[in-house]
Amino acid sequence: MVPPFQVQKDMTKTDMKSMMKTMALMGATAVALTGCRSARVDKATADSEPNWSVSKDIDGSYLVLSDAQREMVGQNNDFAFNLFRKTMGMDSRVISPLSVTYLMSMLANGAGGDTQQQVLATLGWAGKGQNQPTLRNINEFSRMMMEKACHMDRDVKVNIANYVAVNNRFKVNGEFQKTVERNYKAGVESLDFTSPKTLKRINGWCSDQTHGMIPSIIDQVDPQAVSYLMNAIYFNGTWADKFDKKQTKVEPFRGYTRDMKRVNMMHRHDDYYYADGEGYQAVRIPYGNGAYSMTVLLPAEGKSVSEIMAGMNGEKYEALLGNMAECDVDLKLPRFTTEVEQPLNEVIAELGAPLIFSSQADFRQFASGQFSVSKMLQKAKIEVSEEGTKASAVTAAIMCMSLMQPEAKRSVVFHADRPFAYIISERSTGSIFFMGQFTGE
Repeated sequence: MVPPFQVQKDMTKTDMKSMMKTMALMGATAVALTGCRSARVDKATADSEPNWSVSKDIDGSYLVLSDAQREMVGQNNDFAFNLFRKTMGMDSRVISPLSVTYLMSMLANGAGGDTQQQVLATLGWAGKGQNQPTLRNINEFSRMMMEKACHMDRDVKVNIANYVAVNNRFKVNGEFQKTVERNYKAGVESLDFTSPKTLKRINGWCSDQTHGMIPSIIDQVDPQAVSYLMNAIYFNGTWADKFDKKQTKVEPFRGYTRDMKRVNMMHRHDDYYYADGEGYQAVRIPYGNGAYSMTVLLPAEGKSVSEIMAGMNGEKYEALLGNMAECDVDLKLPRFTTEVEQPLNEVIAELGAPLIFSSQADFRQFASGQFSVSKMLQKAKIEVSEEGTKASAVTAAIMCMSLMQPEAKRSVVFHADRPFAYIISERSTGSIFFMGQFTGE
């Protein structure tokens, strides 16, 4: 196996009732760099301990973004939907766009010229008006997200971590190392790629940072590889209101091929933010204090997930959240687990960054020599149950939504008994952490 160079509107009211679900999410993204010329590398230590700390004094200030940063989020959410469309199929899927964003942002710091521009454009951050972010803006925003995300909600554990394992035959650029250490909290570590301990070290880091959900990211270490750049995201929270396990029953679920499956269907009847979209229903399920939430998109009868997601982008998603109103919802949602390994070379190339995989790649800001990414991949896993939940919430829709509150609550039925999509996002920024679809298995 080629070695990966691994990388890692309305807000619900404070006392709003919600359902409970236990969900643990995580994503790990990896990419491998290969080199044509050797050099030497400095020895460095990597902090492999995950940050599980959550602030005890969480207030309602959340993250305050500038207009330029809000535009950055919208642009990157466009990338999230593009990535999801490229990776979805007929089976259950989950992917972390944010994990890919962190990995590729680190790659951008090691790239130059057209290679860097392709990476930034793919992420949505090139050629878009006066507020087009610079690499410095991106790095500062990445650092802020890492520092703040774990303190938004005491009932939600979030860990974002990055790591650069470097072949000890090579020397990374000092400025690149300073940048990823400062802005991405990345441990940069020089390792012997011929030693069996290195595989254990890389996979051990992955397991530690994801709390064991992703026990490994690679099967072997290529002794000729230059580096493994990694990002890992762990997301674990509790529903604002849990589902009653006694209400969970085995019920039919109609798959894409009209075949009837049997799933454990959770049930809760309560107030949720809800909206009708074009050809679908949407409900937002908050975690903890509402800083994170899951938005479930259920296609209408005769519609598919791919149809309703075809035209979805960051702006339309924000508008959807802004159009939600608090309703009396009869909610049914399957209890499920989805685990996926997703190769990303072809996907990222098609989305606009083919240069990073070619011999023409420019990674001179990373190290002296001619390098390219040999393999990029992601492993992701999500667990949804009655007991706990993790979720992200949406940014700018908070105020708009509250302005559109109806005088009387509408009663709606939302039974997710057929394939549906879901989005986990953070409220104050609107950043999408995870996206997926459930098809019954």
